[in-house]
Amino acid sequence: MAAEIPLALVVTGLCLGPFLLLGLIGTLWGFAYPFVFLWGMFTSGGKLDNMIEETNSRERSTKGSLGKDPLTTIDGGFRSDISEAGLVYASGVFGPSHWHLLIARFNNLFGGSVTIFQKVISAGRAEVMQRLRENALAAGWDEVINVRIDTADMTPQGMPTGAKGVEVFAYGTGIRYS
Repeated sequence: MAAEIPLALVVTGLCLGPFLLLGLIGTLWGFAYPFVFLWGMFTSGGKLDNMIEETNSRERSTKGSLGKDPLTTIDGGFRSDISEAGLVYASGVFGPSHWHLLIARFNNLFGGSVTIFQKVISAGRAEVMQRLRENALAAGWDEVINVRIDTADMTPQGMPTGAKGVEVFAYGTGIRYS
């Protein structure tokens, strides 16, 4: 016959169990955080640079295969050989790493431009514009006119902490010539 567990022990385990589990997770995070921080410090800049270089490579390839950039911010003028037109868009959400945020906080102490945010946003804009080119070519558009780009803050309002990011959205009118 199996031994019975006293009711007081079960109730104590159910009441204290979640707190013990949270304490264990907190202790493990306390030991792991310095290593995660250092890993981010040494790799975040390189990852951003790799993203920029990869986007630039795709952009050069697209422009080289077409002989021109298929995107333009002008309306294209009046042309009688347009057979079809439609919406083309691309988007992405980009944000700084924990390390980039720390650099920005130190930069804010002394004032001036927060260049690390400018680099993240510039990389995001370049990536979304390349996605727009790729989406246009995949849909069979010859050109995209009236290209516009918008950004939106993705940080929850009124929250001093939380996810920090920017959505970049690019759109234009895809044109197919006859």
